[in-house]
Amino acid sequence: MNKRQIMTKVLIFLALSILAISNIYPLLFVFMNSLKDRTEYLKNPFNLPNFKQLAWGNYETMISQFQIFRLFGNTLFISLVTIFFLLALGIVASYAFAKLKFIGKNVIYFLIISSMFVPVQVTIIPLYMLFSKLHLVDTHWAVILTYLGVFLSEAILLMTATFRGIPDEIIEAAELDGAGYFDILRHVIIPMGRPAIILCVIYYFIVTWNDLFTPMILLTNMDSRTVMVALASLISRYSGDPTFQFAGLFLAAIPAILVYAIFQKYIIKGIGEGSTR
Repeated sequence: MNKRQIMTKVLIFLALSILAISNIYPLLFVFMNSLKDRTEYLKNPFNLPNFKQLAWGNYETMISQFQIFRLFGNTLFISLVTIFFLLALGIVASYAFAKLKFIGKNVIYFLIISSMFVPVQVTIIPLYMLFSKLHLVDTHWAVILTYLGVFLSEAILLMTATFRGIPDEIIEAAELDGAGYFDILRHVIIPMGRPAIILCVIYYFIVTWNDLFTPMILLTNMDSRTVMVALASLISRYSGDPTFQFAGLFLAAIPAILVYAIFQKYIIKGIGEGSTR
């Protein structure tokens, strides 16, 4: 390599390193300060904690008194059920839009995709009134149904773009072998569209896990609240003890970080395939 190529690679490496550090630093800041007591934090929040006297009591309090694992259970239930119905409805609809021919397909597809441009903030008041009449307010199903209405069009857009890239010859061969509609879905569409499907699982798990707005409006009972809503109330209630807040924020971030770290290759692959179909 000549000097120009070496310099270009060095500049790219430095730029990516700075970008990585800027993204990792907030998490490290939260973790380090969660291991301090209040006095140590207020003295200098940018110093490393005293490793001889780490304040693990912040985490013990979050687990025992704040019952963060119960909040994890609420949030996990909402996320998993939302993803299940997103895939169950989205895969069937995406296959139909990608490979089947029926009257009004393009119009219906356009109407579904158009709903992506309606923010949930615009619809939350009529949704709240509807769920109130159905006695669903303060239940997890109100949040799940709202997520389905908001995210289903996005999932259909992504999976339809991926399913269109599946060769028609493979589907025709399956039909000649006697495969029915759901057999094709199970043995052809889902395996070949796996990157987009896994991308939906990861992305919507992270989005629903970290969402604050929708559950904050629809869930008022402390026993049914998600972890992010509970942490928001925690921050306002314990404003004088930021290290306690940091412990809760770090615990709440762990599930989403783990999901992303484990399946990040599928995110890149799914985005790449979906954007080139």
